[in-house]
Amino acid sequence: MKLTFWGTRGSIAVPGPDTLRYGGNTTCLELWLDGGELVVIDAGTGVRSLGDKLAQDRQIAPVHLLMTHLHWDHVNGFLFFDPIYDEKNTIRVGGWPKGFERLMDLFDPSHSDGRFPLRFDQVSSDIFKDPQLAPPSFHIGGTRMKSQALNHPQGAIGLRFFGERGDLVFMTDNELDPRAKLHPETFARFCSGAKVLIHDAQYLPEQMEFRQGWGHSDWRSALDLARMAGVERLVLTHHDPGRSDSQVDEIIAQARYAAARGVRVDAAYEGMTLEI
Repeated sequence: MKLTFWGTRGSIAVPGPDTLRYGGNTTCLELWLDGGELVVIDAGTGVRSLGDKLAQDRQIAPVHLLMTHLHWDHVNGFLFFDPIYDEKNTIRVGGWPKGFERLMDLFDPSHSDGRFPLRFDQVSSDIFKDPQLAPPSFHIGGTRMKSQALNHPQGAIGLRFFGERGDLVFMTDNELDPRAKLHPETFARFCSGAKVLIHDAQYLPEQMEFRQGWGHSDWRSALDLARMAGVERLVLTHHDPGRSDSQVDEIIAQARYAAARGVRVDAAYEGMTLEI
């Protein structure tokens, strides 16, 4: 499997001089499975650049778009995803049960005049809800996937991809709090033995007391989960929109110091590629 980050920011896109290295776009990942199938995870603002690249490369492989949840920062790039305007392309939507309906709703002019100039039925590509991509367990080609409910307002899911050379777990927008509905041990079982864990670390440990119930985590809690699950590598993502590159550097320095020679810790940045 080959994974590339196209958006690593949480809540809202923040382009500018302070976010050049880690990126200012919201969540979107490109994943090529072992069998050559293309998976796109979430459609935040990062999906626009991914679509431009696919169009430039004349890549018309079917897109399997897996939505983790419905919040704005994970869907608002879809309107500008170039492959949806090419009649040769097919977009199969799965993951979060109402993900397809949420994407269609972006085009609905009945909500407000002037929100977007096109209706969904004016889009050229074949976009549909694929029942074969429904949680909690499904396949794309020869790759098996399963999902896990997360602690996040209005719900979200994490995804595990079972690869030939190791497993990848993506858990965005998740609160790791023993007082939450789902205990960290539940997530540790889901992640157990994975080669790579990508996890939300929007807040600092000292902020969590005041962010309880907001549905996000801090680097220390994510590191504790990685240790509990016995994963090899932890990649922190969903960076706070108010966090500068230098502040993300500080977080990673602290996390690596705390991890010592145990789990490898990195911060996701736009353009970062992982091969598993």
